[in-house]
Amino acid sequence: MPPTPDLPAILLTLLLLGVLGGSLALWFARWLAPKQAIQEHEPLAAWSIGWINFGIFLCALVVGIYLCQILGFSVLGATGIIESDIPEKLTPKYALVSILLLQFPALFIILGLRNYYPHQFSGALEHKRFPWLQALRQTVPVFLRYLPLIWLASILWNVVLSGLHSIGIVDATPPQEIVELFSNGGSPVLITLLALSAVLLAPYVEEILFRGCIYRFFKSKTLIPFAQFISGVIFALIHGNLASFGPLIVVGILLAHIYEKEGSLRMAICFHALFNAFSLTFILLASNSEVVPLP
Repeated sequence: MPPTPDLPAILLTLLLLGVLGGSLALWFARWLAPKQAIQEHEPLAAWSIGWINFGIFLCALVVGIYLCQILGFSVLGATGIIESDIPEKLTPKYALVSILLLQFPALFIILGLRNYYPHQFSGALEHKRFPWLQALRQTVPVFLRYLPLIWLASILWNVVLSGLHSIGIVDATPPQEIVELFSNGGSPVLITLLALSAVLLAPYVEEILFRGCIYRFFKSKTLIPFAQFISGVIFALIHGNLASFGPLIVVGILLAHIYEKEGSLRMAICFHALFNAFSLTFILLASNSEVVPLP
């Protein structure tokens, strides 16, 4: 009997080739497009608050999230909804609760500070407010153009880590827990909820925090490229995984660049959501393939 085709590997190959082909076509079309006169655009408003208020903002986030997680895990653990102790191996249920107890408190704290202390923490987050569908349509070609650059950053970062590992500076870097979680499978309902939180909730909250707040604050204190780099580094550090640290810096810089150039936080949210959706699709196809290794 002829061997059964590896459908996930085929689909993944077609997906990668499609992205590369689309990216090249978009860059080529951009290169051929007639050069237009530089148009003045309304600059993105910086968040001009002092270091003390910014420190209060960060402390409120850290303390608020910590207290919500302590309370949430205690209540849910006591009722038996989740494990009372941290499991040795991350489970879909524990991961979902962890994400929700991180994202929702962060969002409520940011919105609460903006609402109750508008003089210190308010201000317009964007000066172009597209409808969500229009923002998504405008973001798709931008995402296709930049995605191969993120792949290149990932390849180069893996080379750097391999070199550091060979001389004993760093240990072997395990994949992110979320990669193992999606590749190992589990309850379809919980996996679906995890995917939705990664594609919808996390981009929304993280873009408000990292681009709408942190990037705009550093923009008020330094040059735009340096502010984009700082926000990218903080964005990568928060994710807490050495294997993805380098590429996530690039992702963070690109998100800040799009936010600054387009003046639309919704476009940055859509880019972030597309990136997470593509990453999960890659994990799903690779984990079900017989020949494609997981990153």
